Amino acid sequence: MGSILIGNIISDNAIFYSLSLYRIESYRLHSWILIPATYTVQHVLFDADKLVFGMDAQYQAPQQYIAARLSKLVARSGILSLMVLISSPLLYYVIGWSMFLPIATQFQLILLSFLIFIQFEIINVTFNAHMSIGCLHKGKPISSLSPSPIETLVSGLSSKKPFPKLTAFQELSYRATSNDMSLRLPIYSSEFKNTNSWSNILTECIQVIKTNNENVNKYLNGLENTMSTQNGNNKAIKNETHQHTNLFGNNQSSVFNGDIRSEYAFDDLNHNNSNNLSAHRISLQDDDILLRERKNPIGHNSGSYLNNNIADFRNNNIGLDSYRSYNETIITRDPKIILFLKSVVNNIKNGIVSFFFPANGNKKDLQLSLFDIWYVNKNRQAEKLVPLAVCHMESVISLMGFLIKAIDESPKGSVVASVGEVLSHLEKSVAILGKYSEWKPEGHIKQLRGIDDSNGEATRSNDMISLLYELSISAFLEIVLKYNVLLNDVYLDEDVIKLSKWVLDMCAEE
Repeated sequence: MGSILIGNIISDNAIFYSLSLYRIESYRLHSWILIPATYTVQHVLFDADKLVFGMDAQYQAPQQYIAARLSKLVARSGILSLMVLISSPLLYYVIGWSMFLPIATQFQLILLSFLIFIQFEIINVTFNAHMSIGCLHKGKPISSLSPSPIETLVSGLSSKKPFPKLTAFQELSYRATSNDMSLRLPIYSSEFKNTNSWSNILTECIQVIKTNNENVNKYLNGLENTMSTQNGNNKAIKNETHQHTNLFGNNQSSVFNGDIRSEYAFDDLNHNNSNNLSAHRISLQDDDILLRERKNPIGHNSGSYLNNNIADFRNNNIGLDSYRSYNETIITRDPKIILFLKSVVNNIKNGIVSFFFPANGNKKDLQLSLFDIWYVNKNRQAEKLVPLAVCHMESVISLMGFLIKAIDESPKGSVVASVGEVLSHLEKSVAILGKYSEWKPEGHIKQLRGIDDSNGEATRSNDMISLLYELSISAFLEIVLKYNVLLNDVYLDEDVIKLSKWVLDMCAEE
């Protein structure tokens, strides 16, 4: 619409008529149709209005945000202008015009396109800069502008709208890690005013973590159910093949030669709780994510330490390598294209059934289509499973920050008393998110294609869920090291105790 208005204003101006454009219709065609259509398509495809927030970033100056994107802004405008120049002859041909314009006219049109595109880009970047400015106003939290800051903060944490929720979690993280103790005192002392704000804050943080864990766990369960179904039809053939290889001592004794479920035995994460989350037991002896140099004294400035060293953690991604699939017969197997078409048809059928009969879905028997497995992308899937990953990050950082600060600032308060519950949820995140971090989509694709990838090397994952996994285990580490002996007086789950002992053993070996 903006491009059309600009075109109307400029094209009817006598000054532009005097420039002797080859065709004023060509000018209007560009400003009314080609330019806005091209920009709209790329804007939607690349999600150009998506706000990007850094981890543990409470304030971002708009001027710096815009300046950092000026070069990309100009480059994108130039590329879009060239795309319009290349596609315009085809449109001329469709509507019956001459496909070739004078060079001077083409130069004027590409200059016009560039100027309009760069205006659109400036407007978009400027809007994003002020929307992602952060949770601070003149160096103070936004909630301080309210007569009841903590109540306003809690209402933001529980908001159903993503933007207020994200801003509230940014502020919570800022309060938790700030050196200004006065920002945390209202939360420590709120219990004396018949309003236990920490309980509400803890509930909201845990709810974010639990929801993301459930999404990831549900997806992994569906993936394993699908793969076990594909590989379970001819187990006798697989076992016979393994027997022949064992005769000559060639058996590779790997946990991944058996069923996928053998290594990741599912347990009830909440024990007596009702959420029925499940995850594998952590193979602590094989995971060396915590073996690194600690440049900070234990317990001091933990928030800063986490932010400076999160990129240095090493993730031993063993991967869910799978054995070769014997799901198809050797001679009379169906072509891959037939299997693909069948999976597409089943996917459409299941989608229609689930839309009209949603009650028939069974979470325990959840399976993914072969189409989803074949074209899965780990980074893209992570964004789908955890759409507000920054809120998850800020939740973990906030819980860690409050627990570490409270042991010195309010040792007898409700914050310190909640350490067991926080560690329990962090341990569950380590189990579930760690399983996703170890997952290698290419292993399942090769399995469907009948390729043996048992000797594939593990590579580090850079997706968002893997980063959340590293953040969770590092936060668990900081809390355990800070509380250490005090944990002897706290009731902890069996898995939490196991992970805590392993963390302390790893640190003692450094």
